Amino acid sequence: MRAVWKGSVSFGLVSIPIKLYNATLSKELQFHMLHAEDGGRIRFKKVCEKCGKEVSKDEVVRGYQLAKNEYVILTDEDFQKMPLRSVKSIDIKQFFDPSELNFIYYSNFYYISPDKGGERAYYLLKEALKDTNSMGIGKIGMRGRENLVAIKAYNGGLVLAQLHYFDEVRNPYEIPNWGVEVEVNKEELELAKKLILAMKKPLKLEEYRDEYKEALNKLIEAKIAGKEIKVAEEVKAAKSLMDALKASLESLEA
Repeated sequence: MRAVWKGSVSFGLVSIPIKLYNATLSKELQFHMLHAEDGGRIRFKKVCEKCGKEVSKDEVVRGYQLAKNEYVILTDEDFQKMPLRSVKSIDIKQFFDPSELNFIYYSNFYYISPDKGGERAYYLLKEALKDTNSMGIGKIGMRGRENLVAIKAYNGGLVLAQLHYFDEVRNPYEIPNWGVEVEVNKEELELAKKLILAMKKPLKLEEYRDEYKEALNKLIEAKIAGKEIKVAEEVKAAKSLMDALKASLESLEA
């Protein structure tokens, strides 16, 4: 397994050599874009608009636009020379209670592994975070930007959560109809609460699977075999909100 980042994490004067690994796997089915007329693959080429030549990945550099047709070029070596400690070290700036961090700020997740010589300090940090029910916050320079991150003890080790900065999360009140309040009668509210409590149980994520992908595989198999594809039946809407609530409860009690 290949590490996506190598450096250190520090708190106070304690520095721990670490490596980061992706915590999630992509299991999406991959499709190629084809020409509907003859089935040929559609290729997306990188073409220079100045000379008209197709260029390879190795010939592409990043440029920051200063003015029209005027850029400052930045290479991978330039990014490595960034005058930031976060390129090589995650400095934990403070610790806090996990309940203070709203879930809307979470982004990607990475597992933290101790590098050679860092096992003892890694274990110490993990146990201390667990015993104090604390998370640490800091920054990491990775993939062309400085990311805000949080570190937490998780399932025998440490996990790093990439976070959105405060100004990157939109104000929900910018969304049409957000926070709208309408009048509902007491009976509807009581039925809704009764339905929620009837459906409430301990969460077991392993019970949930990607049924869309399963259906997609069946669709592909049917197309290969030349079989007819059955269309999913539409869910019939209840006549009213009250009818929907009552019917939902009745189906659970049946």
